Amino acid sequence: MTLREKLERSAAIRQSYTRLPFQGFWTWLTGKELHGRVSRPISPLESTAWAIALFLGGMAASVAVLLSAASAFWLLLSVTLTVSGARYIVATVIHHGVHHAVFRSERANLILCELLSTLTVVQPFHAYRRFHVYEHHGRDFSTMEDQDLAAIYMLGLQPGVPVERMRWILLWQCVNPLFHLQYAWGRIKSNLIDAPAYRVAMTLAWFSALAGVAHGLGLQVFLISIALPLTVIYQICSLLHLVTEHAWVLRTSGEKVRDSHVKNSHGRFCGRMLPAYGLSGIRWLRAWSGWWAEHLLIHLPARLLIVQGSLIVHDWHHRAGADRGWPNAIQRREADLQNEFARGMYSYTDIWGIHHVIDEVMRRISAAPAAAPVEGLRYRLN
Repeated sequence: MTLREKLERSAAIRQSYTRLPFQGFWTWLTGKELHGRVSRPISPLESTAWAIALFLGGMAASVAVLLSAASAFWLLLSVTLTVSGARYIVATVIHHGVHHAVFRSERANLILCELLSTLTVVQPFHAYRRFHVYEHHGRDFSTMEDQDLAAIYMLGLQPGVPVERMRWILLWQCVNPLFHLQYAWGRIKSNLIDAPAYRVAMTLAWFSALAGVAHGLGLQVFLISIALPLTVIYQICSLLHLVTEHAWVLRTSGEKVRDSHVKNSHGRFCGRMLPAYGLSGIRWLRAWSGWWAEHLLIHLPARLLIVQGSLIVHDWHHRAGADRGWPNAIQRREADLQNEFARGMYSYTDIWGIHHVIDEVMRRISAAPAAAPVEGLRYRLN
């Protein structure tokens, strides 16, 4: 199947959702806009407000659920909102903030990112900006100097490793206590040791506030409602995002940096084609029950926890850079794709289903030429 045929197939998948009501919701969930559909533009401040509301609201809801002894379903929902908000804050708002793309003022972006990264205990502004803007988006992309690629390789997902083995490696890393301890220590270290004095003071103040909350709520409530979502669950979602973010194959000799950004980036869409017309009886029931189950158990959790916000079309960001239209990235990407179509160009890659993205990334890593030894590589997790 040619790249054009794949993109036409992707458009057909999204078009199949027009049989359902609420097209705005399906655009959000799938991450794919309908050609010609007009949607309400969203501002960076609105996206930021939603992220903070999810984060704080999820924690408050978890505390309320635990103190009222409500059902486990509501706790699952509230913890999901907490982690979704935390990941939205870090991987979307702070991410665009270090590109100076939330506010027009550099100082305002700095203040916002320092406050939010303190609350979520992740890398401070200047360290993250140096790594992400000047290294990952620069000439280090798709090289052994790219600390994101280095993290993938150091975790065991390397060229030559069979895909089936990489699946088990990824599953193990999700539950590996050592991985989570190293990740958590890296977050703490970046806030207390490798940080400016003012940031150390902010972190100590925040840790003191959390200690007070833990004392007031009781250790069990604190661990379940705040600590666990912001460490283990957050870190699993961060790992799955990192693994699926790019193809993670090394740039070939002579390949242009921008060409590598395009070739090794993809849209991670959530959903699949609606069941065919004309089904009846048990075939209709099986088709639709399977479709809804897949959306509830795979696609909706992936959208909330792994590819939230503009991450679902992160490949557009690697073309647009510091564009302040990132809250409308789904629409911006579709417009750019349609402009390419009109010129006979087909450079975007669409992959539907986070499980298929994982398989595609692992297939490309496995088939890539052997890399240099990975021991001692500098890498980061955020």
